[in-house]
Formats: sequence, structure tokens, C-alpha cells
Amino acid sequence: MTLTFDAFQPGQDFGAHSFTLEPPLFAAWTALFPHDPATDTMPQGMTAPVFMRAYAALLQPRPPGNVHGAQRVEIIRLPRLGETLRTAIACAGKERKGERRWVTFEGVTAGADGAPAFRARMTVLWAA
Repeated sequence: MTLTFDAFQPGQDFGAHSFTLEPPLFAAWTALFPHDPATDTMPQGMTAPVFMRAYAALLQPRPPGNVHGAQRVEIIRLPRLGETLRTAIACAGKERKGERRWVTFEGVTAGADGAPAFRARMTVLWAA
């Protein structure tokens, strides 16, 4: 059953997704963004893809036609190559603006020690 706007509740937990920062990922990132320094620390720009990977894995099935409206990331520390990250996502709120249905999600990405690495907040124009 597809996730619908009416089913979302503020505070609703969608679970967590784990992801390991493997060398091929860093190599692919460096190929796309050669001006980012090639170090063993995750580039700042990778925070959004890590959050989006968790969002895509946890919020299923989504209706076609959702639109990514806004995203904000607060970096606490940048994870390192080989580190396994765990991103937990919850519904932060929802609102109707005319015919548009906006849903806001919050996530915390932590390292293996459980300490937060970064927090993300994303607002989506929900299609159904």
C-alpha cells in the first residue's frame, strides 16, 4: 500500500537504514567532484546523498510524482572512509497549503559509536 499524506503523523518513526562508506563510493564522488579533496573523510556534499539513500530505502512504497522541496543539513562531524552509518528518519510534520500536501522528515545519521554525525531535515511535496 502506497504511503499517503493522510497516513503521516508527526513523530512517526520510519526506522533506520545502515550504510558503509566504501572506497568505490569515495572514488565515484571524486570522479564527479574532482575539486573535493581526496581524503579519508566524507566530503560535506555527501551528507545529502546519505540521507536520501536512507529516505528511499525506508519510505516505501512512495507515490510517483513527489517533489523534493527543501533540505537542510547540520554537520556535527564528517564520517570517515570505512565507517558504517545509521540514519534514522521520522516525520517532523505535515501541512496543507491549498491543494498542496507538504511533509517534512527529520533524520539523524550516527556512526558506529552511536554519536550523531549530522542531522537532516527535508520537505517534500507529497503526491498522494
